[in-house]
Amino acid sequence: LLSGLCDLVYPPHCLICKKHLTIRSPKEGLCLNCQDTVVHNTPPFCPKCSRHLHNPRLPRCPDCKKTSPHFDFAWAACPYQMPLSDLICRFKYNHKTYLRKPLARLMIDFLETYRLDIRQFEQIVPMPLFPSRLRERGYNQSQLLAQEIGQRYKIKLSLNNLVRARETEHQARLSEKERWTNIHGAFRIKNCIEFSGKNILIIDDLLTTGATASEAAHTVKDAGAKTVGILTLAIKE
Repeated sequence: LLSGLCDLVYPPHCLICKKHLTIRSPKEGLCLNCQDTVVHNTPPFCPKCSRHLHNPRLPRCPDCKKTSPHFDFAWAACPYQMPLSDLICRFKYNHKTYLRKPLARLMIDFLETYRLDIRQFEQIVPMPLFPSRLRERGYNQSQLLAQEIGQRYKIKLSLNNLVRARETEHQARLSEKERWTNIHGAFRIKNCIEFSGKNILIIDDLLTTGATASEAAHTVKDAGAKTVGILTLAIKE
């Protein structure tokens, strides 16, 4: 009843093309035509970061071969391309928090399409923001996605154990080499016992060079975690 009243007062529109939605979409906000415009990540995957391997004979993508990140593996639902890149920017910087549901749905579809074993993880950890950046933004977009994923798979959500130890420059403004230096030592663990001996899944919205995810995974492993995986909505190729 409440959903029907909301649709009457605020008629639902496609998040991409703005067309009126007469039928609720399974992607919760995207019309059928725009669903088809979102590019999905497809095999063959890099076994380390899940980037699409344009040369399937390569054991890893060139980025992972060069940097060897600390996480055991990463899963990414989509390449960072339009129109998804625009939705992520709106979700991340323009307070469009309602996008968490359709964006998390893309991640869930990816996990289920390729039957990825998310249930091996005992805890889900959103990528933390430094307190001043969290106050500036008003929310942590990674936490919103993590809440949706944790609720879907009934996996415990760990908040405020992996934290930012210091404020860093925005990674997007830095070169690839500077990103790895900038993020070094940026995380700490409040309670190592919480992660000790457990399989931990870190959730973020975007994997670019993998520097942030690698440093977070390194910190979690130092706390005694067994396996550390990364799940992101998108990945830059």
